[in-house]
Amino acid sequence: MLAAVFLWSSATPASKFVLLEVPPAEFVMLRLSLAAVALWLVVLALQPDVRLRKVGWRPLAMGLLEPGLVTVLIAIGLTMTSPVSGSVFWGLMPLLMPLLARVVLGEQIEIVVLAAAVIAFGGTAILVWGQTHHGGGNLLGDIIVASGVLASAFNGLIARRNAQAGANPLVTTSWQLTSACAVAALLLLVMPASRTVDANPQSIGVLVYLGLVVSAGVYILSNYAMRHLPVGRISLLGCLTAPLGAMLSALLLGTHVSALDVFAVGLVIVAVALPGTIKRRSLS
Repeated sequence: MLAAVFLWSSATPASKFVLLEVPPAEFVMLRLSLAAVALWLVVLALQPDVRLRKVGWRPLAMGLLEPGLVTVLIAIGLTMTSPVSGSVFWGLMPLLMPLLARVVLGEQIEIVVLAAAVIAFGGTAILVWGQTHHGGGNLLGDIIVASGVLASAFNGLIARRNAQAGANPLVTTSWQLTSACAVAALLLLVMPASRTVDANPQSIGVLVYLGLVVSAGVYILSNYAMRHLPVGRISLLGCLTAPLGAMLSALLLGTHVSALDVFAVGLVIVAVALPGTIKRRSLS
């Protein structure tokens, strides 16, 4: 799951970079299509059972939500707001997921995870507030990104149930990304390009990385992790996308990161480390 988190954290600044030259609808379609084609080539080589009668409806629903709807909302939101804000909104996930998992899946709420989620939420709020006040954020863009996070939360619930049923992560991800491509195709119909695609080689290379490495890799890794970790723990680990995304945005895009931002990032890191630290001390 940590590998998936690293890939996710690189996606926000990388997406922001590509979106400077590629319209959102084309960006989403190209990214998801690259990932889907690559995964189906792997499926052809390994030949697992991919019949929908066996796979079921959940991977298709997962793809419609994430990366389908989520990628669309995040891509549009990132054209309006700071990539740091885009990264840290994922810090809302550990606050939402334990509660949703308790209501929908009946999973036990770990008090230490919930406490850590509150700390992470505080760090997220501080970081977004700081970005807004030094000119990096935009309210409408933040709302759109937050809507994408909410869609991702519901996807996580379906993914957890699918993993508990023993689904093959490769097959699940292949159908998931194929379903997501349908969302991207619909977006192309209703949201025609406002400008021509004139990407330089660097943007094309980043787009290939987002499709073949990030989109394909993240969902295989997270679908595998869903077998072994409750959604509360997974979403808390996902908070690391905030500090990693913020630092990568500052390094690659020159996004302003203030002392207040660094403090907020530190809060998130402490929150993510808290459950594991307490568990180790209780065992010693």
